[in-house]
Amino acid sequence: MAAKTSVTLLNIDANAKTVKGRKRGYMTAVLYLLQGNRSGHNVCGMHELAQCLLPCLGEAGRGGIAAGRKTFTAPNGEQIPDNAIQRARLARTLFFIHEQAQFMGQLVREIRAFIARAKRLGLIPVIRLNGTSDIRWEDIPVEGKANIFELFPRVMFYDYTKIPNRRRAIGIRNYSLTFSYSHVPEFAPVVARAVTTYGASVNYAAVFAGKTLPAHFLGRDVINGDESDLRFLDKPGVVVGLIAKGKARRNPGSFVVPRQALAA
Repeated sequence: MAAKTSVTLLNIDANAKTVKGRKRGYMTAVLYLLQGNRSGHNVCGMHELAQCLLPCLGEAGRGGIAAGRKTFTAPNGEQIPDNAIQRARLARTLFFIHEQAQFMGQLVREIRAFIARAKRLGLIPVIRLNGTSDIRWEDIPVEGKANIFELFPRVMFYDYTKIPNRRRAIGIRNYSLTFSYSHVPEFAPVVARAVTTYGASVNYAAVFAGKTLPAHFLGRDVINGDESDLRFLDKPGVVVGLIAKGKARRNPGSFVVPRQALAA
């Protein structure tokens, strides 16, 4: 089943966190797909181990609101909010899966238009391709280049990832990765592998229960990651602390770091 190709791919400063970047001179475009395997195709390879699908921010804000709390059945059988946001994410994901060459062609066109728009506004364009996915974009060629980053070498891209071995990605000058931590025991071997692979070259992000962030975690200083989404500006060797929100706040058995773990 192929998706309609008329769907827009990039969301530009469409949430409260990314729009904060404008105060620092940046304009942010994010690609949101339907998270996990809800499309019938897994775009977040580590979500089962990390237990991050149900509390994912994919249903935060307007993405979780539907008239009359109406839902529709996703291709994987789950019930998700029936709204234009979730429908568009499903269409984008199926477009990517079934017509990848056309998808990448449209993505290139939208990035070029976004760069021109940011320039007109006197802002620096930055792009996050894995807004609600965890795809190895470094392995997808486009327009004769090895990947989208090589095609746009003057644009900064950034992402969070739960994949512990993206060695090709961390060597790309204009692609900044932050490893996304999960506190569930099953994910501990993945964290250990990430530590070995990334070392001090990649920061970690962790979601904490409660209303305040700890000063230190995993032997690193913790910075406030809710102040902006511009992860490529973070100093190296830190944990990006995020306060649990939405379903993550109400799901203490998920990837969220509980308060008692900090006191241990």
